Amino acid sequence: MSFEFALFLASFVGLLALGVPIAFCLGFASMAYLTFAETANMTIIFGRMQGSLQSYLYTAIPFFILASALMNTAGITSRIFDFAQSLVGHIRGGLAQVNVLASVIFSGMTGTVVGDAAGLGRIEIHAMRQAGYKPDFAGAVTISSAVIGPIIPPSMIMLIYAELAEVSIADLFLGGVIPGLLIGGLMMIYIYFAAYRGGPAPSPRYTWRARRRSFVRAFLPAMSPVIIVGGLVLGVITPTEAGLIAVLYALLLTAIYRTARPTELLAALREATLATAMPLFIVSTAILFSWIITVERVPLFLVDVLGGIVDNPIATILIINAALLIMGMIMEGIGAMILMIPILKPIALAAGIDLVHLGVFMTVNLMIGMITPPVGISLFVASEITGCKLTDIIRETVPFLIPLVASLLLISLVPETVLWLPGLVRELAG
Repeated sequence: MSFEFALFLASFVGLLALGVPIAFCLGFASMAYLTFAETANMTIIFGRMQGSLQSYLYTAIPFFILASALMNTAGITSRIFDFAQSLVGHIRGGLAQVNVLASVIFSGMTGTVVGDAAGLGRIEIHAMRQAGYKPDFAGAVTISSAVIGPIIPPSMIMLIYAELAEVSIADLFLGGVIPGLLIGGLMMIYIYFAAYRGGPAPSPRYTWRARRRSFVRAFLPAMSPVIIVGGLVLGVITPTEAGLIAVLYALLLTAIYRTARPTELLAALREATLATAMPLFIVSTAILFSWIITVERVPLFLVDVLGGIVDNPIATILIINAALLIMGMIMEGIGAMILMIPILKPIALAAGIDLVHLGVFMTVNLMIGMITPPVGISLFVASEITGCKLTDIIRETVPFLIPLVASLLLISLVPETVLWLPGLVRELAG
């Protein structure tokens, strides 16, 4: 190992241990390497960071984030929550079941964990507290179900993966549908049996007339993912155009429902601007970081070290999952994704793992990291919304790792859960 690369790794680990934001950890570690590397110069820093953001696909990210902010501002979240309650509010587990189903529906509009937790989550937590649920439990259910957000399309992190791994965004979006539904289903089953320990009683069963009214109120918002994913699958729109359509559709719903004042729309725009800046900053520094790892031939070294293990796809998948779970516990999801793609892509290809399959179970894995201490961002979001101690949120969240990890194992070890739907759509289209 060269001095430059040793300094590179030591800088990154040291800054991460000190709690420095991940974008700065990646950037400063890269600068340390390039300062001493004989074959590099500092202009590479600016060239790589600027060039990494010139992809046309990345222009979709701010549109999807803005669409999410507008959906929250327009009061659409309450319509989704009411519809979910009309369907499953009477089942054992009550509003905890509603929480999960609402996240499944709402995830098709936001595509981010924090967008789901901070938007729909506030309504869910308020309703659960009003019904008698402990606030720390309500927060735990909310952030655990929000894991589904980036898995069911559209998804910001999948857009980044599609660009860096050079796979079809339509296949990736379709590949996330069944895994997202699977995670939601297993979480609802877990809540059903966990509810035997007690808790508030479920709400009364809705009449079919009340369910129809609730469906009509939620119909237009629920059409958003259908329009976006349908256009991508049919090939009539690009991801960037899909993001723009999502924004225009959100504005149309805001005008129809008349639930947002101009000042609230400006606040949504400001929120989206700030929420866009950090992911793209992470993208630029992480791509520079990943370039250095590639130059140092780390991926090829790992393929050689793993040797015969890559001949066994199951063993390779388990090793990848273990590495990603550790990464997710200490790093933000987007940064970890960009960092790991150049390392895992050659390993996956050597093991015969489909890159669309890899992208989906990588996303699931890293989103679980969002609710796993010590870095799990969603834990802090839940603590802020509920006003509970972080330790209380963590204690109530840990049991939900059971259905989430079980889902991860099913999705990663059974490729058909990801690849069946994209394959079916291609067959029907052909």
